[in-house]
Amino acid sequence: MNEIIKTALAEALTAAEEAQTAAQAGNFAEARALLEVVEAGLNAGETRNPALVNRRLKIIRIQASVEALLPAAEPVVEAPAQANAEPALEPEVEAAPVAEPAQEPEAAPVDEPAPAPVALPAPAETELPPVAQADAPAKVRGVAAPHALPDEGWDRVAAALRAQGTEVEAREADAARHKRLQGDAEEARDTWRARVEERFALQAQLEVCALRGDYAGANAAWDRLFDVVTAIRSREGAARRRGLPEAAAMRPVFEAANEDSKQVRQWARGKGADAA
Repeated sequence: MNEIIKTALAEALTAAEEAQTAAQAGNFAEARALLEVVEAGLNAGETRNPALVNRRLKIIRIQASVEALLPAAEPVVEAPAQANAEPALEPEVEAAPVAEPAQEPEAAPVDEPAPAPVALPAPAETELPPVAQADAPAKVRGVAAPHALPDEGWDRVAAALRAQGTEVEAREADAARHKRLQGDAEEARDTWRARVEERFALQAQLEVCALRGDYAGANAAWDRLFDVVTAIRSREGAARRRGLPEAAAMRPVFEAANEDSKQVRQWARGKGADAA
């Protein structure tokens, strides 16, 4: 049950980050579609586990920031209505000075200084909530533990890769090529292709690090790969739920990414390394 909740929250977190990127780039339709994935993940990821609760709060904060970017044009509709109503009142105000009771308000200015000090405490109270909100995120930062494998696990992965005949230089070239293609996709704002190319680059990068005994580099690539594969799964799921024609082509991409990650985990546990 815990794994299901973790997966749902991981999917929601990645979808929220993708939605934030899309909204900042002006792709509001894509951002709204990804927010649906976020909402589904939050619903499926309800838990009392402190670490997971903190991850939910992080997702909710990102979700709120994305939603704040979307409804930018709606309030403008009400402004013209008020502007049209005010000119109608001005002619009536001009007719009123004819009666000359306008001199009576001269006594009012003497009384007006008294209410002024009463208004001062109100701003002091409204300043308190922002302070509490600013403190809250600091308690939540860095709670989610990164995905990592032990050193001996990476040694087993390296042994399995060598048994397959994997060459460091070849995989290093693969990582550089896919990183370059990822950059091209990001410039073209093709977020799906960018995540797919990043997935290939990270897979090659962690293999290079494992073969060279760079455990920190391998874990950094492994942690990011988890988020990227989750993002690919989120996009495929969103496309499938919306009935988009490209969903059929997206499914094998996710399955291949998931299979590669599964293979690394099996090698790290010592399973399948002999067969490889």
